[in-house]
Amino acid sequence: MGHLMELGDLKARAVEFERYTRLADELRQPFFQYIGASSRAMVALFEGHFEDSERFAQEALEIGQRMPGLDASGIFGMQMCSLRREQGRLKELAPLIAHFVQTTPKAATWRPGLALIYSELGLEDQARTEFEALAADDFAAVPQDGLWITCIAYLAEVCAFLGDAERAATLYSTLAPCDGRNIVAPPNVACFGAAARYLGMLAATMRRWPDAERHFEAALEMNARQGARPWLAHTQYRYAVMLLDRKGPDDRERAIALLEGATAIGRELGMAALVERADVLRQEIESQQGKPRYPAGLSRREVEVLQLIATGKGNREIAERLFVSPNTVANHVRSILTKTNTANRTEAAAFAVRNELLGK
Repeated sequence: MGHLMELGDLKARAVEFERYTRLADELRQPFFQYIGASSRAMVALFEGHFEDSERFAQEALEIGQRMPGLDASGIFGMQMCSLRREQGRLKELAPLIAHFVQTTPKAATWRPGLALIYSELGLEDQARTEFEALAADDFAAVPQDGLWITCIAYLAEVCAFLGDAERAATLYSTLAPCDGRNIVAPPNVACFGAAARYLGMLAATMRRWPDAERHFEAALEMNARQGARPWLAHTQYRYAVMLLDRKGPDDRERAIALLEGATAIGRELGMAALVERADVLRQEIESQQGKPRYPAGLSRREVEVLQLIATGKGNREIAERLFVSPNTVANHVRSILTKTNTANRTEAAAFAVRNELLGK
């Protein structure tokens, strides 16, 4: 099952997993049942079913805590870190992990995760401190255990955040053999989608634009084919960032389309941090194009929806007016209420009036 997940053969893995869980239930052995629950948590997160993922992770923890010698708490912690990252809730975990790393001598495996959390929160100095400690001697400090490739993938993201082109070359060479596969935290902890996304980020950090584009296109295809919607959205966002850095003739338009795709998936799944980053990048693009900046971080499309809300139109009417689906409108409405800190459509309409958005 682990190999099939890494190869991206989800159909074959599903067949094997069904056989596995049937046998585990017949044998009633806690360890096999634990692997089953942990695997369900991994796949649910991989596909963007966050509530299901948390429920399965809790179930696995309850089973695992009854088995001495099994690090069920550590695996649960890794799964919850991955989940909270997608939900934009890493601030809840950063102090706990930092304390754990500082007070536990054997916690070196967690340091790449801590560096990733710092970069995700925009804490550049802290991220750089952790990254530099791990990058010495071509990342010799990273333990070469079962989680080694996961740690390298984490560090690839930190490297891209820091813009370290020299270390990007080392990490790129390390990850290159994984091209065409998924990055999996074994045995069934988490799957972070196509390795090509990480390779694209590293190539972009080195400003190797053709390689970056090739990897991002491959990651789009693989993540979409697998139904790995969170990782598809992350790929769309990072690809857009690369295109905006490259500044080719049609790169801006392509970047905008990718950001719209990432935002749509992110809002549907509840990927708060990704949606916020994508919105900020869209506003920067609009500002460069001489377009107005809107209050509360609203995008141009959200302002259009808000204007129609203020006139009393329902979601279906708005969808027909803007030539989008009612589901897309519902996602925009939820985002508007969140950004404007309003409880309902009436309060949102009042926000529009106060901020003089109806005439724009």
